[in-house]
Amino acid sequence: MTKPWTFLSLKAVFEYMDGNKRLELNSHCPALRSVELSAPLNLQSVTLENDKIVVNNVCYKVKSTERIKTILDGRKEVRVEFLKIRNSSVLPDNLKIRTRSLDSGDIDLEVVLPFIKRTSFPLNELRVNISKTPNLKEYLGFTLTLILFETNNDGENGDLVRSILYDRKSPNIVLENISLSSNTTVTLIQNWKNYQKDIGTVLTMQDEYWDQDLPDLDEILEASNGRIVYFYDSIIQNKMDRRCISFPFNETSEVILYTIRDGPNGKRRTKLEVLPIGSTGPGTLFDTFIDSLSLFIVVLLLIDLLLLLLCSLI
Repeated sequence: MTKPWTFLSLKAVFEYMDGNKRLELNSHCPALRSVELSAPLNLQSVTLENDKIVVNNVCYKVKSTERIKTILDGRKEVRVEFLKIRNSSVLPDNLKIRTRSLDSGDIDLEVVLPFIKRTSFPLNELRVNISKTPNLKEYLGFTLTLILFETNNDGENGDLVRSILYDRKSPNIVLENISLSSNTTVTLIQNWKNYQKDIGTVLTMQDEYWDQDLPDLDEILEASNGRIVYFYDSIIQNKMDRRCISFPFNETSEVILYTIRDGPNGKRRTKLEVLPIGSTGPGTLFDTFIDSLSLFIVVLLLIDLLLLLLCSLI
C-alpha cells in the first residue's frame, strides 16, 4: 500500500513546482492550501492591479481586491524577480516580498516600500513616478539603477529631476520621456567631474514612442570642451552608433555621449557614460566618408524640397 505524502515532502514539492500551477492548486484544493502557503513561492514576474493579478505573463481576473489578498495572505515567503504594483491595497498588511526589480507605478514609493523585504536592497532596478514621490532623494541608495518617469511631461518636476541627477549618491539613472536641456547636460558632465564618477556610471534617456536624439551639440561641445570622435571596434556593441562625443575627464577615463538603437519598440536611446580612456579615437577615412555622404544626401534632399516648393509657386 502506498504511503501518503508527509507535510514536509509536499512542502518540498510545492517549493519547486511552477508558480502558476501552485496558484491553481491553492484555489481549487483547499485540503492542500496550508502546506502550499508554507512553502516559499518563487515567481519570475508579478503585476498587481485592481481587478487582476498577472503572474509569469498569465492573467488571473478577480472579482475584488479581497480575492487577491486571499491568494497572497498567509505566505511565509514570496520571491519575485520583477514586481509591478499598481494597487497597494491588494497586498496583505503582513506580507513582505523579496524582489530584485520593483516598479511602483503611479503610487508613492513610500506606500509600497513597507511590503518589500529589507534583504531586497539594494535593488537591481527601481522604477518610480517622480510626480508621486516627492521624497525620492531619501531612497537613492535603495537601488543600483533608478528609472524615473512622470505622469505629465510638463516640466513641473524639473528641479527635482536635476537635484537627483546632481546628487553625489545618485545611482545609474534612466529617464523615461524626460528630456534634458543642453545646460543641464553640461552641468551634469561637470558634476561627474567634480565627484569623479566611476567607470560604468551611466545616464540613459529614452522615449517609448520617439527616437531620443542628442541635445544641442554646438552648445555642449563649446561649454564642455567636447570633441566628435568614434568608438573603436572593440567597444562597439550591437546597434550602437559609432560616432559620439568625448569629454575630458581624468587620466583613466572619459565621458562619452552617444546613441544606441536598443530602446523600447526599437527606438534610439541617448546615453552619457563614463568609459575607460582610449575607448574612442579620431576615426578612419571610411568614417569621414560616411559622414560626408550623409551630409551630401541631406543637402540633396533639401535642394529637392526647395525645387518642389518653387514649382508649386510658379
